[in-house]
Amino acid sequence: MCKKATLAAVKPMPKLVYECDAQLNGWDEKILKLPERVSAIKTLESQLSSFTDPAWWTTDVVDLAACDFTGKVGTLTRDQSRSFVQGEYVFWLFGNDRIRLLLIPDPCYQTEYGGANAFLLYRNGGRVSVAQVLDGFFSRADNPLTLAFAKLNGEEIVEVATWSGGLNPTLTNYYFAIDPKTSHAIPKNLFKGDHGPTNEISSALLFNASPASEPLKIVRGQTLAHSFIVYDDAENGKIDDNGRTLTRKILRWNGKIYR
Repeated sequence: MCKKATLAAVKPMPKLVYECDAQLNGWDEKILKLPERVSAIKTLESQLSSFTDPAWWTTDVVDLAACDFTGKVGTLTRDQSRSFVQGEYVFWLFGNDRIRLLLIPDPCYQTEYGGANAFLLYRNGGRVSVAQVLDGFFSRADNPLTLAFAKLNGEEIVEVATWSGGLNPTLTNYYFAIDPKTSHAIPKNLFKGDHGPTNEISSALLFNASPASEPLKIVRGQTLAHSFIVYDDAENGKIDDNGRTLTRKILRWNGKIYR
């Protein structure tokens, strides 16, 4: 239901506003570098840093979403509840009373696939620090993002988990930590990449995965797993998943990095 106090704490979704270049197609990555877009993102980050209202921060994000969805006080009807949980409402606010992620639509880039940009807000005392953590994200899936938290040697790790949707779905997770000097979210390089350590990890998503075979189960409870599964597309893969062949590997934590 949407309570009166919750409705009073709701903030409308902020908007990223800039002029689209008529000469560029909506999927052209040149859009991401447009000076007007870069300037608009900086303006939006400044706006988000003013999100200091304690009532907004201390109200549960799902409760805020319910009020954002209905726009009025009261219990959701059966039809409203169904629409709310089955994808008709696009969740754009995630997190807890200290760290929140806002997924803001992009007016020009990948608009047919929910093109958006993600900003991580960190509240420390009366100040809010803002960092853009996803730039030009898009997906064929409904509500393709989740947020989770874990502790690593006393440091809080933020997991931004996404999935692509489509016929051959993939999962991509991104990991961040809060810089104690700047209070901004910074990449947490937990994985061995092709060009050095990286904060990003991807896997094919199995259509018929069991809990024991699910990929990228990295945050478990409030800790990072000692190991997890990754599936990769491969012509000689031994796993047949709805017509595509995959290989399976297990990445293990060595005290510094997964490899």
